Amino acid sequence: MNISSPGITRNNKTTPRCERHDALLQPEERTEFAARFPAGHRAQMAFLLANYADNASVVGALLGTGVRTVRRHCRGWPPPGLRLRRALRSRVVDLVCPRCLSDRAVEEARQAKREARRAARRIPRDQGGPDR
Repeated sequence: MNISSPGITRNNKTTPRCERHDALLQPEERTEFAARFPAGHRAQMAFLLANYADNASVVGALLGTGVRTVRRHCRGWPPPGLRLRRALRSRVVDLVCPRCLSDRAVEEARQAKREARRAARRIPRDQGGPDR
């Protein structure tokens, strides 16, 4: 099956797609992405909760909803509305897409280097000797 060609597999709504990286994904990255993507809103909410150490307040803040709403949707009832489904899907895609993961790793390494340089500048320098 040729996934890169336009057709039924690319237009299928159940196939997970990253809006930023869909054209750049190789076929093996696409299959890895599809295998890691949780199917269904309940599984996606549980995935987010597991990824953020069962902290429902963080997941609620990311999705723009309350803690009670996150817990109810994780149990499966009521089904989330359109706005919440879109926010949930985009957050899960950011955590599952192989290219997003590599971009995030590069950015974290860049941030760590920047913080190390700042910390090195903040270290007080020795101004000569003990008599000063």
